[in-house]
Amino acid sequence: MQVQSIATDRISLPDPAIDVRRLWGVVWKNWRSILGLCIVVSMSAGLWAMRIAPVYRASTTIMIESQEAKMVSIEEVYGMPSRMREYFLTQFEIIKNRDIAETVADELDLWHHPKFALPQVGESDADQGLNILAWFSGLFSMVGDNQPTAADVEERRRAAVINRLMAGLTVEPVQFTQLVVVSYESTDRQLAAQIVNTLAQVFIRSQMDAKLQSTREAGDWLSSRLDDLKANLDISQQALQEFRDTEDILDVEGGQALSAQELNELTSRLHEARRVRIGSESILRELGGVANYSVVQLMSMPAVLQHPLVQHMAQSHTDAQQEVTNLARRYGPEHPKMMAANARVESVEVELKRQVLQVAAGIENEYRVAQRNEENLSAQLAVARSDVASLNRKEFRLQELEQKVETDRRLYELFFNRARETTETIGFQTPLARVVEKAAPPITPIRPDKKRIVLIAFLLAGGLGVGLVILRDFLDNTLKSTEDVLDKLDTPVLGSLPDIKTKKGHKGPYLGYLDDVQSGFAEAVRSIRTGLILSGMEKPHKITVVTSTTPGEGKSTVAINLAAALAQMEGVLLIDADLRRPSVAAAFDLSGGAPGLSDLLAQSEKLKDCIYKSESGFDVLPVGTMPPNPLEMMSKVQFKTLVLDLSERYDRVIIDSAPINAVSDALILATMADSLVYVVMADTTPYSLVLKNINTIRYSNLPITGVVLNKLDPRKHGVYGYSQAHHSGDYYGYGQS
Repeated sequence: MQVQSIATDRISLPDPAIDVRRLWGVVWKNWRSILGLCIVVSMSAGLWAMRIAPVYRASTTIMIESQEAKMVSIEEVYGMPSRMREYFLTQFEIIKNRDIAETVADELDLWHHPKFALPQVGESDADQGLNILAWFSGLFSMVGDNQPTAADVEERRRAAVINRLMAGLTVEPVQFTQLVVVSYESTDRQLAAQIVNTLAQVFIRSQMDAKLQSTREAGDWLSSRLDDLKANLDISQQALQEFRDTEDILDVEGGQALSAQELNELTSRLHEARRVRIGSESILRELGGVANYSVVQLMSMPAVLQHPLVQHMAQSHTDAQQEVTNLARRYGPEHPKMMAANARVESVEVELKRQVLQVAAGIENEYRVAQRNEENLSAQLAVARSDVASLNRKEFRLQELEQKVETDRRLYELFFNRARETTETIGFQTPLARVVEKAAPPITPIRPDKKRIVLIAFLLAGGLGVGLVILRDFLDNTLKSTEDVLDKLDTPVLGSLPDIKTKKGHKGPYLGYLDDVQSGFAEAVRSIRTGLILSGMEKPHKITVVTSTTPGEGKSTVAINLAAALAQMEGVLLIDADLRRPSVAAAFDLSGGAPGLSDLLAQSEKLKDCIYKSESGFDVLPVGTMPPNPLEMMSKVQFKTLVLDLSERYDRVIIDSAPINAVSDALILATMADSLVYVVMADTTPYSLVLKNINTIRYSNLPITGVVLNKLDPRKHGVYGYSQAHHSGDYYGYGQS
């Protein structure tokens, strides 16, 4: 019961998604195989790396000068300044240009160089791959051509050489500088240096040629444009002069100033005349007509009264009246002075009336004069404005012609100066790039890195080995340890037996417990015995059936050795109930005709004649005569009665049954037993079959006590204490049937 509780507690724990400890155990158990795979793969990789021809990389450094495109001030014509980044990227692509590669091939005569021919023995895989791709690309391009000409073949061959040359070329700019590193890889270190140095010179020369050609084309274009620009300038100047002659223009600015001054003066005079006319008109409107008013009424009007003549005469009249008033205080009316003063007053009054009437009449005349003056000034201003407008139109036209002349002159001078500059600089061109560091033949190859290849091969082989052993473990559906039995079968484990090395030719059950009770195998059997006894503490297992899934798993070995172990403590009877392929009789050197279980059930022999005493102290009941119908014989009541009777005579009855997956004998025997021991061969029996049979036993309410894991390799699974463990052949009774 203690074993059962421990197993149940362990199984109740939740299984993790990935058991890292289990995976580590799998890897650790197979470390020798993994290490062997790593060594083999590393040695193979090392041998392969030694056969690879070394590849060298030669590099040259070029500095590219920043250059803005200049041609008749293109920045001004198009308004598109060059961008530095795009300019340098363009130069990098030009370096990798196919035309430059072809020029390099021409200068170095790579068309006939052996490195650019068909792949040779000893070339690196990279070189061979480039050659094969180049040649096969040319070959596939011929598909569909009925009869390729010699020119086609030569063209494709040249294309293949150029493709290979460009494939080995790399261009890497140096960040934050104007430097670019051009490299080439080849198995020939001298050739690699020659290629990059030649390519740098070809690139610089091509840039200078392109710049020179562009300058020449620009000069030709500028020269062709000069004649047209000169003709346009002459036409503009002639049109300007004709306009001056036609319009009789000498000084437009002076005439415009005089006209503006006259216009301003007329405008001021007109404003003054209009003000006078408005004032006269207002006074005249106030008078309303001279004939309709008396002198007294006219004198009361401010417009008349404020007239200077009227004011003067009014003052004279006031003075005369004042004199009369003063004289009247001294003289009488008849006094000569008084009479003279009165006469003067009358004379002044007459004159005042006359002046008032004249002033009133003069106001109307002044209005007429002011009105005519205003009309005259308005007419003069209109004429002046017309003259100014005409002069402005002439000025606008004159400015237009002058601007056209100035534009044509500037454009002509610009083209003329640029044409002279272009002509003078044709013979002097500065390169846009220069070589900073020439490539020297490299000493050390860049590949293969043999140490790195071996290390990578070792690591990859290790990873592959680990993956394979883990995959094999995942795909392995057998039971490899007692933990597998607990996890996968949910069944207690009574113990495990090691895989024992036996003598060559040995067949039948292994009697290790009988041969040496001090061996590791005997210790394992005693552990199974202890587990069986402890599981029956409350109710001892009088009758125990031992079975397995298939033949050859060692159930007879377990039954015999378990009986021998129990015989040291109790009275034990071992019954061989495998009526189809018995093995107990052969294990104890009993003759094939010795009476046994079948004879006892057939009542042809007595019990005492069918039971044999072993040297270990337990009794053995062999099969006896092979019956024709084993299942029917075990199903009889007599068989059950016999087993029960024997259980009364012995403390323990161990029954060696047939495999449960082949026949149902074990299930029938289990109905009579108190316990059932299920034997499983480690690393052999699929646990799905074992689980199916155990579930069948449980569903039938049969007493399964536990599982014995047999033939467990202690070195493979880390079992403690089995120094004699070794793989053995077929010796457990059923062979490999």
